Amino acid sequence: MKIWSELPAAQSREVVADAATLLWLILWASIAWRLFALLSSFSQAARLVHDGGVNLRSAASDISANTSGVPVVGEQLSAVVKSSITTAANPFVDFGTELEALILLLAGVISLLVLAVPLVPWLSRYLPWRLRRLRRLRAAHRVARSPHISSRAAEKILAARAVYSLDYQTLLEYSPDPFGDFVQGRHDRLARAELATVGLRLRR
Repeated sequence: MKIWSELPAAQSREVVADAATLLWLILWASIAWRLFALLSSFSQAARLVHDGGVNLRSAASDISANTSGVPVVGEQLSAVVKSSITTAANPFVDFGTELEALILLLAGVISLLVLAVPLVPWLSRYLPWRLRRLRRLRAAHRVARSPHISSRAAEKILAARAVYSLDYQTLLEYSPDPFGDFVQGRHDRLARAELATVGLRLRR
């Protein structure tokens, strides 16, 4: 399976682009994760509020258990104490839970925004270019390296494609006499020119 071009220059561009993209992703993912860890650490304060409410509920149960033994009014006093303290503790528990969830949500949203700002423009240019090159490379490799035709026949077809599709300046970079080569059956240089447009070498 082809991932990079066979020509050194084209392969170098693709490898450098892939490596730069990977490093860019790792860099900003690391920054976003550290930012999330920093912002989410503020949720500890909300967790303390929540835990304080829970501890207050626990204290209400303990006090209620101790006052239940008071003669005559013990049961009623125990119920009143437990209800009063629990009612006072509930807002702390609810507020702490909601505040912790809000802080974690904001930390996640801010971290994603920080990650998206540098990555979206980069990937919007890199991915279409890379996928386009990859599709062209694999399609050309599948067609040009078909096992059902000889290499000379493939060269002739590729030379014809070069003569009919490439501009004159590109043709002259590979052959001093492109039309003469084609008419005389010297197809190798023209075939090489055609394959170079998709990053493949001429193999015989």
